[in-house]
Amino acid sequence: MNILSLIFDQGCLLCGHDDTFSEKYGLCRRCASPLLFHEEKGEKCRVCGLPLISEDGICMRCRNEEYSFNTNHYFWDYEGTAKQVIGLYKFKGQRRIGRFLALVVYRYLRRNGLDNVLLIPAPCSPARLKKAGYNHMEAVCRALKGTHGIPFATVLRRRRGRQLKKLSREERKAELGDKLYIRPRDALKLRALAQGKHVILLDDVFTTGSTASACAGILKQNGCESVDIITFAID
Repeated sequence: MNILSLIFDQGCLLCGHDDTFSEKYGLCRRCASPLLFHEEKGEKCRVCGLPLISEDGICMRCRNEEYSFNTNHYFWDYEGTAKQVIGLYKFKGQRRIGRFLALVVYRYLRRNGLDNVLLIPAPCSPARLKKAGYNHMEAVCRALKGTHGIPFATVLRRRRGRQLKKLSREERKAELGDKLYIRPRDALKLRALAQGKHVILLDDVFTTGSTASACAGILKQNGCESVDIITFAID
């Protein structure tokens, strides 16, 4: 690797600008600021987190659904820069962005006084895990653990199956029915770690809520009293 490529690898993955922030997080301060200091406006559904138009408390979709989680908090709409950043991390192997995503989560937890949490990374499909070589949500949890001491437990696993992004809401539910699981030794670990903790499932994108609900259901079956969700974007 020559010096020019080394410098480029340290620069912002969006604009190429090189500063100390981009060297660590993959984004320069200018590109990161709109995502890091995103302001939430208006009333949101207390289940999925989507903005409410004329509904009272819960959106029309969530009124007709039964989810195993309590509430989902997301940071961005899955479009524009947010979609690009998540894509660079999830599909292009740009691991520096994992540290940036960890910073976003930490700021949210601190701002909301959530200091007694147990993070659970959503599981990767076996195909994606083999291709990437790591679970991208687990990597975010590791960054939070290493920098801020926030505990996590990688207990959820997923068997081989169809790609969820191509499936409808009902197809996702059916597909996930027997594909998610927790190994017995991990179930024992989870019961011990979850006692007295605010359990939060961490995932990248909230689409129909089927994956989050299926994961939360299994976590509750294995000792978690309640489960909330944090996703970086909603589609």
